[in-house]
Amino acid sequence: MDTVAAIEIFETRVPLKSPLPVGSATISHRTYTIVRVTTAENIVGVGYCYSRGLPMGAIIESVISPIALGSSAESPSDLRKAILAFNWQSAEHGTFTAALSAFDIALNEIQAKRGNQNIASWLGSNITTLPVYSVLGYHYGDDETGLIGEIDRALRIGVQSFKIIVGGDSPERDARRIRLLRSMVGSFAHIGVDAFRTFKTLDNAINRVNLMKEYGIDFVEDPFLESEGVLSSALRDATSVPVSYGESLASSKMIAQILDHNEAEIIRLDALVIGGVEEFLTAAQLASAKGKTYSTHIHTEIHSQLAAATSNLYIGGLEYLDPFYEIDLFHHLLQSPIQIKAGSAILSNSPGFGIKWDWDAIRHFSH
Repeated sequence: MDTVAAIEIFETRVPLKSPLPVGSATISHRTYTIVRVTTAENIVGVGYCYSRGLPMGAIIESVISPIALGSSAESPSDLRKAILAFNWQSAEHGTFTAALSAFDIALNEIQAKRGNQNIASWLGSNITTLPVYSVLGYHYGDDETGLIGEIDRALRIGVQSFKIIVGGDSPERDARRIRLLRSMVGSFAHIGVDAFRTFKTLDNAINRVNLMKEYGIDFVEDPFLESEGVLSSALRDATSVPVSYGESLASSKMIAQILDHNEAEIIRLDALVIGGVEEFLTAAQLASAKGKTYSTHIHTEIHSQLAAATSNLYIGGLEYLDPFYEIDLFHHLLQSPIQIKAGSAILSNSPGFGIKWDWDAIRHFSH
């Protein structure tokens, strides 16, 4: 039996070139917790999560590692369940499950490497590419010059689906920005909007969405907090625009509650929050059973491999933040990011998730 022999943790902090408005907050850096797991047979798996300044590394070191070290490395599901059972009081809290997600992703990579397969193949898929939708419009600026440039760049790499940030300015300006996007990408392109939980009240949300929907939007993402699903349902009923949320939820059981109450049409999933690989796939299957699709939350290197093994990914594809714009800074920790060709992500065929880590950069940005 192969066992977990070593767990290394790297807390990285990568500065943004300029402050970035994200919903109601403004951030100056991105933080990532990276965990490298080595087994007794010297197989190495790496996982990570957004730490958002929270003590993920301390959780892995003080809470997860004492249970994992010396345990079997051959069943990620069993080890994840054992860790959750031991920490029942925190088992479905987002900070704990994000830390556990990083560890679980590393363990699953080890399993795929045992068979010299990438994760998608190990999960039974032969898919090699998946379409992406490009996220646009974080920076509003004084006019739409920047947005026009972002749309042009996405179109040049073949992207045919888009998501645009809303809620950072007046309802009228958001509507004009979507009208501009629609005019540039054509009537058949898929467009969603991300409100970053900024709408606050149902009346404000209805007003904003009614102004935007004229230009054809697939969904409005995160209009309210995840705990305010009743408001999301009311918004959908009032505007007939599908609602999407769920990326911050900490288990497939929480996703099941959204589905059971029919509070969202497109379920947002993040393998780096929900508890790792099995929980992500379980949540996708639950959505499929209800006839619903799901979308991913960035982390394209991870989610491309997992989504390849599912049948109900959102028609627009995987979420993609172009590294060129320095919004998500994960690429600074890599030798090279995932390739996008003709509007699709090219799945790595290297064993595991196929992420090309730059360990010198990781050490440089660690603290």
